[in-house]
Amino acid sequence: MNLMMNIKFLGRRFQHVVIGAEIILNRLLGREFIKNDLGVMAIEISSICNIKCRFCAYEKKITPKVIMSNEMFFDCVNQAVELGYDRFELTPCTGDVFMDKHLFEKLYFLDHHPKVKEYSFFSNLTVPSHDQLMQLTKLKKMVGLTISIYGHDEKSFVNITKSTPKVYDRLVSNLKIMLAQKSRPFPIGFGWRSSGDVPNKDSSELMELLGKFKKAGVRVNSPHGVFNNWGGIVTQEDVAGLNMKIMPGNKKYKSGACAKLFDSIQITASGIVNACSCRDVNSTLRIGDIRTTQLKKIISTENKDYVRLIEEQQAGKFSPACNGCDFYRSVYHKPTNYRREKIPTQTIQEFMNALKNKRI
Repeated sequence: MNLMMNIKFLGRRFQHVVIGAEIILNRLLGREFIKNDLGVMAIEISSICNIKCRFCAYEKKITPKVIMSNEMFFDCVNQAVELGYDRFELTPCTGDVFMDKHLFEKLYFLDHHPKVKEYSFFSNLTVPSHDQLMQLTKLKKMVGLTISIYGHDEKSFVNITKSTPKVYDRLVSNLKIMLAQKSRPFPIGFGWRSSGDVPNKDSSELMELLGKFKKAGVRVNSPHGVFNNWGGIVTQEDVAGLNMKIMPGNKKYKSGACAKLFDSIQITASGIVNACSCRDVNSTLRIGDIRTTQLKKIISTENKDYVRLIEEQQAGKFSPACNGCDFYRSVYHKPTNYRREKIPTQTIQEFMNALKNKRI
């Protein structure tokens, strides 16, 4: 496993070099690749988590740890659909959706909203009760529940999450409940995140369960012990003793605005509208506040903060969070899936023109 972890780490470094060369060439040729649709509106309903993963920025973030009220959530959705959004992502930047005691009121609102097409979210699945898991199976518009699995047995789970054996047992119990539902069409997948010490054979109840999910046709990504740095917040020292590697974000070539500024805007649990739903845990890319300004005026060419952010990144001026981020994707890089799936793209100017014509 250690060999695979090192190969994965070196593979990513090599990929960064190749993509860097592509960015330089495409910028010289004036080719920009922004997805030609609105993307997904990310609404963070909870910025609170019940575990404290060593490779996560949760403990280090300074933004409020709060739950979004139902009233604010309903308003956010209504404003978003009026702008044309019909897909929603509820995964917190750092947190878990099940920490929200009113989660299902929000999910039912989405499920019954005539202008909402679909929604999805991640969860570590250590919080929900049996009844809540059963309620999930009844949702019609939920197209994806990705279950984040930390570690490969009780010991590694506790070491990585700073949690307890009791929480681990709850995870195992909930996985058994979910496995029993696989006879029903249910959109789940697994993000398995562990160290480089994962055994080659199923040596724990957790690994045996994941193996059964695989046999049932559920996607389970392979752990490799390599993790991102959360915009430079998480360092190698944070995972000392865990046999993990943290990717250094400042080694990634950055030229041009990050594509996430155009298709990954997030409304945080506190109401701040941030231009990135990915790894900016402290909302340093904030472009507005839903509590004081309408969304149509925030995601707008008239919003000087939003326009300035795009222009600054085009000029090579990146905030500390972006400068250290290894999730950055330049508008001059065309991802493989864009080619494979023939995803339509547009330039920054075309995006700005569409934004102006459609929303102002």
